[in-house]
Amino acid sequence: MATRLGCGLALGMLLVAAPLQAAPRQPAAAPSSLSLIDAAIRDGRIEAAREHIMRAKAQGDSPALQVRQAELLLSGGLLAEAVAAFGKLADTAPVAAMARQGQGIAQLRMGETEAAIVTLDTAVARDAGLVRAWLARGVAADRMRDWAKAEESYAKVIGIDPRSAAAFTNRGYSRLLRGQYAESESDLSKAIQFDPKLTIARTNLRLARAMQGNYQAAFEGSDKKQLATDLNTVGFAAMTRGDFAVAESYFNRAMELNPQFDRIAWANLIYLKQLTGKPALTDKTAGEPAAAV
Repeated sequence: MATRLGCGLALGMLLVAAPLQAAPRQPAAAPSSLSLIDAAIRDGRIEAAREHIMRAKAQGDSPALQVRQAELLLSGGLLAEAVAAFGKLADTAPVAAMARQGQGIAQLRMGETEAAIVTLDTAVARDAGLVRAWLARGVAADRMRDWAKAEESYAKVIGIDPRSAAAFTNRGYSRLLRGQYAESESDLSKAIQFDPKLTIARTNLRLARAMQGNYQAAFEGSDKKQLATDLNTVGFAAMTRGDFAVAESYFNRAMELNPQFDRIAWANLIYLKQLTGKPALTDKTAGEPAAAV
């Protein structure tokens, strides 16, 4: 299967930590303080963000600081606590949209997709410029197989930020799910252009190309360290397309390259043997579930 990577979303879309949208100026925290907090949260410097918040709160509390405390809970994976913290601010005018954005993302990560949709729709209705809310709304739409809403959501992000690697990665995955392989390839190529470090986009790009039968192109940029994994990915696509001989050669090659026993390749070979009706391979691991590719 195709893979997506997100903050706390296993096999989920790439929900990157975009900078928090600026809140109106609060007497208790100067904009410079809020900017420092936002940058620390965005970069994953949780302790630094916490210290900045405590310094600012020493001058007085405010909704702007409280919503950022809730963001810390979200960043730390304390999802139920984050939902509660954001919920307390959901109708507080200066930060209501930001609070609902965070609450919706937390609900989505908890698997509460329908609740997240309601919350995120409220967030973007209040502020149509909330990039993270639109990204999360796209994830929710994909989960519900609401392809039209997914397209709309990612288009909103790209309209706000035409170089959003996250939006192109997510839309590329979404189109991969729908079998729109050429369109997926185009999106994923752009994602990598904007952020060359996006490993998940590279993996899905290989899959999008392989699903079109472009096996050689699927291996572009692969190196010795990554080749065994890429052979499994492309082999899985070949197997899905019915190119069983190609798939088997890739799985066998992956096992040869891996200095340790490649359980993914072995599981794929077991499945391939079942598909082709050939005698099943035997090994002590043969009864284990196939690992996701």
